[in-house]
Amino acid sequence: MKKIAILAMTAALSLAACATGPSMTQQDANSAISAAKSELNKAASINYAWRDTGKMIKAAEKAAKKGEYDKAVSLANEARKQSEIAQVQQSEEQGAGPRF
Repeated sequence: MKKIAILAMTAALSLAACATGPSMTQQDANSAISAAKSELNKAASINYAWRDTGKMIKAAEKAAKKGEYDKAVSLANEARKQSEIAQVQQSEEQGAGPRF
């Protein structure tokens, strides 16, 4: 019985892996890039923008121009997340220092 359940789960996972989701559009890419730029500007305004985040946004823009919208959205979302984390990092490190 366990073998049948395992085989059924394996088959279901294999079929799910083969299915592809809807592809991203140019509008999706533009929206993601815009959100990434907005978050980067917020991080830069508090002097906490990470070094490579801007490069990721430029790579996303380049991918979007080539029509690689899935890649562009992925890069832009990662850049947005990095900027959000940078802002949290800044607020957490605000009072950092030695504690005697």
